[in-house]
Amino acid sequence: MNSPLRKILVFGGAGYLGSTLSEILDSHGYEVTIYDRIRFGQAPIDDLIKGERCRLIEGDIRDAEAVARAVSEHDAVILLAALVGEPDCDRDPEKTVSINVMGSINVLEACRYYNIRRFIFASTDSCYGIQEGIINELNPMKPISLYGRAKVLIEDRIQTAWQEDRSKPSSISGSPPAFGPIILRMATLYGLSRRMRFDLVLNILSWRAATGQTISIYGGDQWRPLVHVRDAARAYVSALEAPPEIVLGQVFNVGSNSQNVQIQDLGRLVAQEFPKVKTEYIEQPPDLRDYHVDFSKIERTLGWKAQLTIQEGVTEIKKAVESGRFGNEILPQNRNA
Repeated sequence: MNSPLRKILVFGGAGYLGSTLSEILDSHGYEVTIYDRIRFGQAPIDDLIKGERCRLIEGDIRDAEAVARAVSEHDAVILLAALVGEPDCDRDPEKTVSINVMGSINVLEACRYYNIRRFIFASTDSCYGIQEGIINELNPMKPISLYGRAKVLIEDRIQTAWQEDRSKPSSISGSPPAFGPIILRMATLYGLSRRMRFDLVLNILSWRAATGQTISIYGGDQWRPLVHVRDAARAYVSALEAPPEIVLGQVFNVGSNSQNVQIQDLGRLVAQEFPKVKTEYIEQPPDLRDYHVDFSKIERTLGWKAQLTIQEGVTEIKKAVESGRFGNEILPQNRNA
């Protein structure tokens, strides 16, 4: 542990990314509180919360009183909790707004009130929408989905809060408030996690191949930036431990320049691991989720870079499926949509 921030609150800490992050924080010696409504069950984090440094608060971020109570006890807050992904959000727009917008505002305002020195918000590269060329953190955000629009709204609210708080001295100490936000825009995740998801593009292709099914590639020319879930979790630790003067108020894309890939190339990477599996390419209208992202800033500023490759992600999923860990049918707890 390389940070004076000892007590870490992870909203959404039982999810696909959250459970991996909670495990890494625990292994680094942090005191971790997982705040999660346990939508997909508690089993993935059972062993963590039985340990000495990790505990669970079962709750909903829409409960402002419970959120405030939890935030008040911690040094740093990481907000992952949300309905994640376009299908899950589009299914119930009102619920999406209540969780991803109103619930996130509950967390943000509690962090401002309690002067949380490190508040890390999980955003998404899908905020960029469809743009030509290579996109960095200075590009305008043009979200085309409800999921992306909600993330942009909260990003804007965070930046406004950051500027407001910096300009107002504390009535008690005479110095500016300590609230310190960071925004991480995530590439598309893949790889094994405690709470596994098979509705992510590389994971589902790997699962289908491992169970002997045809790999179906729809379209194929569209670009996706990818990052392994464990590498993504390490990015949060890097942001947590970095000197405040280089990260507070900053936005970082989280991913790997070498893992900007076209969907058709993902199909080829999976096929290399499963040479006997058939691959079919299906034409479809252009996919608006098409963006090529630059990830140089996080490496340049924090020294973080992805360590795991797409091929390693395919291989580990293959081994897990073939070992019988997931069976031959994707269970509801292993997908968001």
